[in-house]
Amino acid sequence: MSPKSGTVYIKHRKDLPASHSKEESKENKLEEMTKRAGWIIFEISSRPGFITPYRNKITICPNRVTITKRSMFSVEEYPMPIENITNARIYTHFLSASLIIETFGIPKPEPLNKLKVNDARLARRYILALIECRKANIDLFSFDLEELRSRLKSLGIVQYTTEKKRYHEL
Repeated sequence: MSPKSGTVYIKHRKDLPASHSKEESKENKLEEMTKRAGWIIFEISSRPGFITPYRNKITICPNRVTITKRSMFSVEEYPMPIENITNARIYTHFLSASLIIETFGIPKPEPLNKLKVNDARLARRYILALIECRKANIDLFSFDLEELRSRLKSLGIVQYTTEKKRYHEL
């Protein structure tokens, strides 16, 4: 017989010890989370003003929303997990808008003021869609980033009705 002959036994995944497969699955999950940790769905900055010349910023990721407030000598970052956000509202002014995020279990952040109206509406759409996805236990990391943005944009749409239109529908 040649030295290469013999019987080869191949262990199937089910033959591996349970602890080994659990560790491997945790490693794979951690590796996948690490790859997608830097995903930014949407990011906007406020307009600088006369009284507050610093730009504040909101960054929306699949698992959290971070508000960054700047002042003369400091930067404060306020990350909020999606599961702690209950609602997002906008209040429009003459040429700008304020984004108000409502939370539970963590302190409510101050409204983010002086945003472009369309950017504030888009940020609200993304946040509302992420809240709905979290409630439905949807794995957002199964999509690529562009497809995720597209689907969240359509999921988080807010329908506007006017009193006149509502009156005619009745």
